[in-house]
Amino acid sequence: MLLLNLSFFLKTLTANLHFKFYSYGKDNMKKTILILVIIIFVSCNLLFTQEDYYKKAKGLSGEQLKSALHNIIKDHKKYPYFSDTVGVGEMMMVLDEDPDNQENIILFYTNRSQPKKYTDWGDDFNYMQEYSIPHEDAWNREHTWPKSHGFPDRIADTAYTDIHHLRPSDRSVNGAKGAKGFDYGGYWVEETDSVFTDFDSWEPFDDIKGDVARMLFYMVVRYENDGEYDLEIVDSTGTSGPYIGKLSTLLQWHKMDAVDEREKRRNDLIYERFQHNRNPFVDHPEFVTEIWGEPEYNPIINLSAPEVRFGNVKIATACEPVKYAATAYNLESELKISAPVGFQISKQKTGKYTNTLILYPQDNYVNRIIYVRFRPENSRVYNDYLKLSAAGAVSKKLPLAGRGVDPATKIILQESFEQGEGEWKEYSIASNRDWYHSSYSGRWFMKISGYNGNEPSNDWLISPCIDLTTYESATLHLETAKNYDDTINGLQIKISTDYPGEGNPQNFGWKSLDLELSKGDYKWAHSGYINLQEFAGEKVYLAFHYRNTSPRSATTWEVDDIVVTGVPAKP
Repeated sequence: MLLLNLSFFLKTLTANLHFKFYSYGKDNMKKTILILVIIIFVSCNLLFTQEDYYKKAKGLSGEQLKSALHNIIKDHKKYPYFSDTVGVGEMMMVLDEDPDNQENIILFYTNRSQPKKYTDWGDDFNYMQEYSIPHEDAWNREHTWPKSHGFPDRIADTAYTDIHHLRPSDRSVNGAKGAKGFDYGGYWVEETDSVFTDFDSWEPFDDIKGDVARMLFYMVVRYENDGEYDLEIVDSTGTSGPYIGKLSTLLQWHKMDAVDEREKRRNDLIYERFQHNRNPFVDHPEFVTEIWGEPEYNPIINLSAPEVRFGNVKIATACEPVKYAATAYNLESELKISAPVGFQISKQKTGKYTNTLILYPQDNYVNRIIYVRFRPENSRVYNDYLKLSAAGAVSKKLPLAGRGVDPATKIILQESFEQGEGEWKEYSIASNRDWYHSSYSGRWFMKISGYNGNEPSNDWLISPCIDLTTYESATLHLETAKNYDDTINGLQIKISTDYPGEGNPQNFGWKSLDLELSKGDYKWAHSGYINLQEFAGEKVYLAFHYRNTSPRSATTWEVDDIVVTGVPAKP
């Protein structure tokens, strides 16, 4: 490949040289010849260096090739994440510079050129005053392989600062990508032309799909049983730990988007100026096939959400529809979507709602927004599935849930913490690790972790007074998310009829409620519908009681979307 590129370059330069001779005379001709000699020398030296660089991988395949490449590219020069001289950000300003404007940098997922100085300085910096842009439009450091997937420590972890997979990104776009894996489809990402995302995956635009794949392949080989690291690409999304996906999709993207000159230039600069190691899959794209094989193009249907929940809806009334991205690729036929009793679907928000839709692929691909609504026929809980099927593909089922309620039902308490903790109160009995307001990927909630506290935690988050004195029945539902493990569960949801609204909650009576809680990995879980009828006619307080066993052992809990409804007592 280098010989072909060099041959093409020499032909072009020779033609240009011939033009310069007649245009500028012999002196300029001498200068041009000198430049030509230097370029030939550098190019031939680069050719020799690359052949020598990969000589120990010659003739190998599979795990042997993977191991040989690891030994070739390991032990690179490490740079700090932040630095007053040369760190990750400074390297990006060189590697990802806009070739048409040296003052600008090209942002990875948006392909936007913006001034290098518009970097993310944190929440205390006045971006509008200094840059005339909102904080969300500053650029920061995107880990293509998410740092939470195997190397969360900025100081200790080499992979954290490996510039081969670090790219400049719009702050809000980087936040939307989060720790997701890579696959087709989902919802359009604002500020981009053709980037899509769903609850557990990210699809970059076509011109960088191969770049993403080759960066991830590099990471797997570079961090192959390397000390505490052993990164792996698996054939699924929604992963945790040192795994990322989706392998079959990344193999397709590698074939779809070949190595381009910008990618080669970046690889050369990393080797020559910074880390002094190379991405083998940029230099030798065929190594991908030698290790992981050829991509397969089986029909695939993706789920764009883990479930769709509608909450409480009055019987014989259609609720506000929910948007859903129906995605399938490598299709050989249409995609069929079927809704169960109580649920309906449509191609337009205000269009005709039915129980069946047919979506036809374009270039063997469907990524279409549809709308799902809930119209209960009875007062009961509905749990069923939206079914998606296509010829040759494994059918998928999207869980649907909702609760049909009496038309007289009222919302007594509803809290999603979008504007802060509202009228909820924190009460800390032990530790300096308290409940606090937090967010992730646009969702706000209350959160607590007793990890690294000064002592084991004993902390309460208590609702405002919930007045059930005029209700004959009441129901509670909420959502929780959990991560990490302790020897105890760490969270109890309690209710009290004698708590006065202030003071130490342990001095009053509380009853624990039996409901479904998150199992972990920060995955949100719905509690189910908890019957509070025994408390009808009372004034009550709801509480989230958190504890952990030690400052070195603690779960993290998040709570959100708390709703209490009731049917007023008849006069």
